[in-house]
Amino acid sequence: MSQNSQVRKAVVGCLTIALLPWAGLCAEAIPDSIAMKKIPGGTFVMGSSSLTGSPAQRTDAPEHQVTLSPYWMGETEVTNMQYTEFLNAAYAAGLIRIVTGGRGPDDGKRLVQGTPSSTYNGRILHALDGTRVLKDHDNADRDNNPFTGDVEPENPLNISYIEFDSEDGIFYVKDPHDPTDCHWSDICNYYDYGTIPRRPTGSRRNDFDDWAGAGENFSNELEGWTVNNPSAAQNLPTRAEVSNWPVTFIRWWGAHAFAEFYGLRLPTEAQWEFAAKGGADFTWAVHDGRDREDANWNRLGRGTAAIGHVRAAVSGRPNPFGLYNLGGNAWEWIADHYVESYDIRPAENPLVEVIGSTTRCWRGGSWNYHEASLQSSIRFSDEETHGNDHFGFRVVAPFVEIVAVMFGDGHNEVSWYSVNRELYGVEYSSDLIHWDEISEVEATGLRAVYSDIDRTRSSSSQGFYRIKIK
Repeated sequence: MSQNSQVRKAVVGCLTIALLPWAGLCAEAIPDSIAMKKIPGGTFVMGSSSLTGSPAQRTDAPEHQVTLSPYWMGETEVTNMQYTEFLNAAYAAGLIRIVTGGRGPDDGKRLVQGTPSSTYNGRILHALDGTRVLKDHDNADRDNNPFTGDVEPENPLNISYIEFDSEDGIFYVKDPHDPTDCHWSDICNYYDYGTIPRRPTGSRRNDFDDWAGAGENFSNELEGWTVNNPSAAQNLPTRAEVSNWPVTFIRWWGAHAFAEFYGLRLPTEAQWEFAAKGGADFTWAVHDGRDREDANWNRLGRGTAAIGHVRAAVSGRPNPFGLYNLGGNAWEWIADHYVESYDIRPAENPLVEVIGSTTRCWRGGSWNYHEASLQSSIRFSDEETHGNDHFGFRVVAPFVEIVAVMFGDGHNEVSWYSVNRELYGVEYSSDLIHWDEISEVEATGLRAVYSDIDRTRSSSSQGFYRIKIK
């Protein structure tokens, strides 16, 4: 649905108010492919006293009352196609550049980094050369370190599907059937680790057959693939299909940069959990609160390498708010910094920000995590600099709707649903064509109020106000 078709009008006497549903008109136009669903907000019990998980997870989400203003939420996780569109626009605007990592897992890999022209200068957004996670999943060496010992590789299809053409200066979605984009035999090369974490040892190994219907026969997606005849791989997804998979290998700053570019937000923990509970206090973040078989998660359980990968962003069944894959598929970065336990006092539109912290929340589980991660209230966290083949995100935006209008006695008063600390611009027009910003209002509660004492406007027989997010 286009933004223009989302504009609403409320008429009270001689006063007409134009309502703008989200912030896209204040930034770059939101891609048409991003569908937003209205979440009604309200008061709910956040947290749970009956979680399954580690001792910390069972105690870090105490039940408490939270009240949320209405908001918009992305119908799906952001896709490879949508993120590629953002990268091209940000690159053209001079906000990002390509650098080569110099240490740790990023060593030698091409990374998308913010430039001094951005608000995230020096931050890494995305790993272009991201490949599947290589871990000692079964802990056969009994040292409890996943990056020492023999590796059990995950599905080789878990790569970054965004490529950069340095000659033309554009990002594009890779074609799984083009060997210059995806050389599957090479992608299946790997080494075991030694006793020093992440340090390869021994001879090169290759598990191509295991994913081509032979060997361990984990999958047949690579069956028939050769460099000379890649189209023979009939089970391999097409470029169109992977374009609509959730983007992964996203760092927290990569999710934040996308949202900022379009005037959107990352969901708070409270917003995400309210949506996941589906308006019916769902225990599980799945379409009906119960049916986990509809979600995409690692049914092989803990200690076993997952053999799957993400699926289409629109897949499975939507929850009562029309949202897909809140539980499973890809982890979703959250706006909040992580704190070990909630403040259990009642809260309105909470957002946790901790000065100096680089630990962020993520929610929802993923294709390679266990069933417990699908719980609506369970909490997870990681460093905002991390992001591999199961880190993705979705976006939200405040729902701007005027809920009351009073006029007379020398002033007009307008109030609207708001989110704490959001800055709103109040604009006025006499003809719905030419708009002037007449005030800024920083919200402090569930509703914001502006009182217009300008007698020229308050005595006018017709006037138009609109509220925009700054």
